[in-house]
Amino acid sequence: MLVLGAVAVAGLSAARAVLFPQVDSPDRVGAIVVVAGAADDRYVYARHLAETGLSERIFVSQPSRGGSDSYSAAIDAYCANSPVVARDGRRIHIECFKPDVSTTEGETTAATRIARERGYDSLLVVTYWGHVSRVRMYFEQCFDGSVYVTDTPRPLSKSRKDALLHETGGYLKAFLKPAC
Repeated sequence: MLVLGAVAVAGLSAARAVLFPQVDSPDRVGAIVVVAGAADDRYVYARHLAETGLSERIFVSQPSRGGSDSYSAAIDAYCANSPVVARDGRRIHIECFKPDVSTTEGETTAATRIARERGYDSLLVVTYWGHVSRVRMYFEQCFDGSVYVTDTPRPLSKSRKDALLHETGGYLKAFLKPAC
């Protein structure tokens, strides 16, 4: 009975974390990290945040996808468009990186390694609403500095049910098997 209760509490906790994540709005960070995902507005939003003065550096996860679909072409173009000059004249550098493995864990370990090598003490990670809590957990496991996570103003149209099923499993995996 105790095990069943613990499983229920863990499940409810994971569901809450997926459906109602804590999102952050820091004033300034060392770098903005965009984890790979669907063709939503996370890339545009990361650039917007940088242009408003949040950071001069954007790291974009660019996992190998195989093939030449429109998503890969769009990311290639986004990555090639660096540096970007903000309206106030600041140069914003966009740097794409290959994750250690094409998973959230692989993105986390690669991005945090780059951030440590560059001496950054804070990161803002941009993802979609259902992925926020799991991304936060992984980055907090791997990065010694301040970790902030946000979703996008125009989220994916992914259903709550689909996100809950996919992300709850991933969230529990992140809890049981740390990325770092």
